[in-house]
Amino acid sequence: MESNKTIRQIQIIYFAIVIVLAAFAGFAFYFVFAIGKVSSFDLQMENNLKSLNVILALVGIPSSYMFFKRKVSHIDRNMSFDRKVIQYRTAFFIKMTTLEGLSLISILIYLSTGEINQLIVFGLLYLFMLLNYPSVNSIKKDLEEIDNDL
Repeated sequence: MESNKTIRQIQIIYFAIVIVLAAFAGFAFYFVFAIGKVSSFDLQMENNLKSLNVILALVGIPSSYMFFKRKVSHIDRNMSFDRKVIQYRTAFFIKMTTLEGLSLISILIYLSTGEINQLIVFGLLYLFMLLNYPSVNSIKKDLEEIDNDL
């Protein structure tokens, strides 16, 4: 029953990440709405930051999923389910921290530029995080896929 404890840990950390990111985004939106953007970059630097944010999101989302799938596919089929869940936890957290890092970058660029488009990029990244809720069924399904692969 070590797997139930590990799955619970995954879910608690997932909720902590999701809640803190939502709070930070809410604070950023309020801050920019009430005070304005944080720094005054020249127009070229702002455009570079906005382009960088979009490129990072476009590259980061698929790469986090590909890394996750590759890491899960390398879990040894002969391990016990408890050990598989521990290996799954590592892969899942790497995917979530990648999405979290990209989300934080989007919020910081939003704070710097004050442009709502950057908050929309954050929203898309946040949506991908929400779609990755680690339910018991989804974890079992991901782990069963490696058992079915030959």
